[in-house]
Amino acid sequence: MSSYTDRTDDIVRAVQLLRQHGVAVGFPMQTADGEIIFSVGRDFTLTTDQILELLERSELNSEGVRKSVEAQVSATPPFRRRNQ
Repeated sequence: MSSYTDRTDDIVRAVQLLRQHGVAVGFPMQTADGEIIFSVGRDFTLTTDQILELLERSELNSEGVRKSVEAQVSATPPFRRRNQ
């Protein structure tokens, strides 16, 4: 996890860049375990670390967000019910 206080300027810049590309970005929220997340677009939630990764790769646009979410989904094991 990044030190968010050290990267505040980068986070603000990343959110501004997403908005300049027409991507809706909500206010930051904090999960129960302390992770900072943002609602991005209509259907996505990204962590601050994911947003900073997109910034570092110069992929802060709707396509970069989509690819990041798809990669995250494909890396997550499918849901399995208990007692099966």
